[in-house]
Amino acid sequence: MTNLDSSTPDCGCVGTSHQTTSTTGDAVCSDLPDTPFVELRPVTGMLLGEDDFRVLVGNPRGKQMLHNGWLHGFGVVWGLGLELHDRELRVLPGLALDGTGRELLLTSSWCVDLDSWARTWAEEHQLKSSCEEQEVEVWVVAEFGCCLSRPMPALSDPCDVTRKHDDFSRVLETTRIRIVDERPPRLRGFHRVRVLLGLDDVGDDDPAGNEGTAAAAEVAQAASDERAETLLHWFRRLAAADEMDLGPERREGDADLPFGPLLDEDSAVLLARLDVRVGDENGCLTVREVTIDPALRATLLPTRTIQELVCGLAPGLIGVDSDADAGGPRLIRDSVEWTSDLTRVSFRVTRSLEPGSGEGSVEVSSLDPRRGWATDEVQRVQISSGGTTVHVYLDAAPTYDVVRLVIHGTGPRVLFGVDPPVPFAGVVGGPPGTADDGNDAVVTERPGNRRVRSRRGRS
Repeated sequence: MTNLDSSTPDCGCVGTSHQTTSTTGDAVCSDLPDTPFVELRPVTGMLLGEDDFRVLVGNPRGKQMLHNGWLHGFGVVWGLGLELHDRELRVLPGLALDGTGRELLLTSSWCVDLDSWARTWAEEHQLKSSCEEQEVEVWVVAEFGCCLSRPMPALSDPCDVTRKHDDFSRVLETTRIRIVDERPPRLRGFHRVRVLLGLDDVGDDDPAGNEGTAAAAEVAQAASDERAETLLHWFRRLAAADEMDLGPERREGDADLPFGPLLDEDSAVLLARLDVRVGDENGCLTVREVTIDPALRATLLPTRTIQELVCGLAPGLIGVDSDADAGGPRLIRDSVEWTSDLTRVSFRVTRSLEPGSGEGSVEVSSLDPRRGWATDEVQRVQISSGGTTVHVYLDAAPTYDVVRLVIHGTGPRVLFGVDPPVPFAGVVGGPPGTADDGNDAVVTERPGNRRVRSRRGRS
């Protein structure tokens, strides 16, 4: 795809508010100093040359890039919206951080005529104007650029045959906008933490993802009043493991370790995806339709906003369900098993039960879509295996296919714990149960489809 960009000689350094007298390529940009761990040590009488001033400039610049790249990441800070005016695409002013930690400031709108772009694209792809209509997917990115400005008198180099007596005294950092074929690389990282928070899928051969899954299961099983502490514990452990896996991207054979997360050529900031439909119009390739999708960009939030978003989670952790749990036995998810003849159902709990508390503590009913509910008689409830396994015997198999099992932690007859001596508290991970009143656990089963949920009951 055509790499149309904003740094053309006709318009100087687009995206800055300064007037420039010269534009340069990537050579000048790559020559800007960034030496975060080298500091100038001036002493009286020392003669300072160009290299010393580069160190003086490069130390704070390098530290700022290091801070931005690793602690903030790369993405859009503000602005850089995209607009479509007829067949002209505009990128509005804004600020972003690229993959090496450099600030990208665009202070004036960047524009491109999409018909001209389409014709250039067709030439590069050897596409004739009589071609059929095609769908094209491209990406709008922002990249770091720079140019030289403000020439000043300077001593000429005796070896320079041109006897040049002036040189540029300023380097202006600019922003290039380009339309490119491939999406810029995405630096995700922290896979374990993302799995813990439900943001990443776990692959087939994914030990790190499996760690996150196991931690998420432990958090889900924690009592509600302990869940925040359990989550923080695993968040810290998994973040430490993810952090030790991080490292800067580097080229094969490079001796020096780069400072930034990404290499310069991979540091562009994604602004939007363009879906462009091009076709022939009077023998000329034109743009028929354009769809802009800016939602794929990464957006960097201010610290204050992040703090407020974190506070927004508080009601779910310290709200009405934050009472201390009395420690009653709980139903273990997916432990419910039926015999082949459906006359017995068994399940396991987390703590030992009083052997005599089984009578009347479990109810079974079944549903027919046309006839309604039927009560299936429970013959007896047996508690075994040290008080952690419950067997429920029925007089006969449930009458209908949809079966509902209710295990009582509320009401006059409930399963009751041994240590501590408190009522059954419901499903693992459910709301807290008190020393006087626990929670019911409800299991609704159908062939090939089982659901387990907990509900807070009333005595």
